[in-house]
Amino acid sequence: MDLPKANTTAHQSDRVPLKQKIAYSMGVVSDHYANVCLAWIFITPFFVDFLGLGASVVGLALAAARCWDAFTDPLVGRLSDACTSRYGRRRPFIFVGAILTGLLFPVIWMVPETWSTTNITIYLFVALMLFYSVYSIFSVPYEALGSELTPDYDERSKIFVVRKYVQEAFNLGIVWVFPIAAWLGTLAWVGGETGGVRVVSWMIAAVIIGAGILPALFNVERYQKIAAKEGAGSFKDALRAILRNKPLLIVIGVICTYLFAIMATANLAYFVNVYYIYEGDMLKGASLGGFDGTLRLFFAIAAAATISKITEKIDKHVIMMASVSILIIAFVGIYFTTIPGRPWLSLTMKPLVAIGECGFWVLILSMRADVCDWDEYNTGSRSEGLIAAITNWCNKIAMTLAIAISGFALQFVIQFDSKLPEETKAAIAIQSEIEYNQLSESDKYLAEGEEPISLGMYTDNLERQAVMQQQTPGTMERMRLLYTLPQIFALLICLLLLRHYPLTRDKMMEIREELERRRGVSG
Repeated sequence: MDLPKANTTAHQSDRVPLKQKIAYSMGVVSDHYANVCLAWIFITPFFVDFLGLGASVVGLALAAARCWDAFTDPLVGRLSDACTSRYGRRRPFIFVGAILTGLLFPVIWMVPETWSTTNITIYLFVALMLFYSVYSIFSVPYEALGSELTPDYDERSKIFVVRKYVQEAFNLGIVWVFPIAAWLGTLAWVGGETGGVRVVSWMIAAVIIGAGILPALFNVERYQKIAAKEGAGSFKDALRAILRNKPLLIVIGVICTYLFAIMATANLAYFVNVYYIYEGDMLKGASLGGFDGTLRLFFAIAAAATISKITEKIDKHVIMMASVSILIIAFVGIYFTTIPGRPWLSLTMKPLVAIGECGFWVLILSMRADVCDWDEYNTGSRSEGLIAAITNWCNKIAMTLAIAISGFALQFVIQFDSKLPEETKAAIAIQSEIEYNQLSESDKYLAEGEEPISLGMYTDNLERQAVMQQQTPGTMERMRLLYTLPQIFALLICLLLLRHYPLTRDKMMEIREELERRRGVSG
């Protein structure tokens, strides 16, 4: 047959140089520093624990911003698909979006502590709306770019394996940003806990901009001329075709289901580490999160290397189902190993989480790239931007609901109350001043060479211990349960969906042969 010879020739041109793979991968560093540092790491401690807003209010603010973001994504995706700039369909958006996203990130944390609760709430809503508006300009074209770097079934997986390597390496910075912010808050010139977050936010902004512009500068848009020749078609027809795309709906369903579960419980990690395991010690709880992320790095890199090899022999969705099964085992184990006063035991299941999540995200993104070919196979036009936008839209609706639910769950289901009565705070202030003055100079140092504990830090720790003492019976056990149970149920649903995924390796070879017959082997 002529088919193998044609494919061999195509494969030589399908390979994406390592330099371009790394440049593309740096975009996810920008994305994660913007998104994860905001929604998963800083927003709950900063606005709930430091500034005293209700968890439900913060959840609603973030949910409203993500809901708005979900509606701007399809617009950006369609504009990107139809863009005829000589610089490409994606790269101009990525370049401008990365810069704007980085510049707006520190603005979120600049709200004065002296403002009233109402003014802080209004500021939070407005700042998040602005931030996520410019974030769409970067994130949608960036995700679309990943689907058009190569048409090869295996090379797509290799691209996302490299992306995982780069992501995990830079995740070391993410997992330590909060401990660094907490440590900076102990320095007199920084201005306490809120000041620590603000200083770190400018470092994060530099990473968002520096990493985010690299895909725009170094990547090649493979399908730019093909897309111009085929035409974008009408938005209505493209949207109708996408909504009939069964493989895409399965991919979206899997991503949304898992994202909903992890976002609904993301804000609990801080409270579990600080209050449940360390009984109110913020520095130790924050450091535990850092050790958690560092431990995961090595297992995630090993998992990515293994996936790069076995995807050449086993269909992606089969490995994906194995990854989901590993995650189920891990989250069941986390429930039984999260115990007060046993921080190191709580880390024992995290390597399994790292392995499972590595397989999950590498393969689901590679599968989404395959879905773009399936869409062109059925419609005759390429719509990576719209597919990325629709995927993001569904993801963000799921995350919006999850974030809104998470605040209410913490406040009304778990019934965790972090607010202390004013008379209690006044009594603690007096107690802390007396005890602090009785400390010897050596007792005021956490470690040799570090700044001494300030009176403010000492007071904060006493307040958190008081917060623990005022919790009602059953509160911490409900927190422990909701920390793992949603992920387990979500992953079981993901397994059921993946059983019906139709795009096997053989099917994708058939689709590619037909697409190349229509347009010729793309170079």
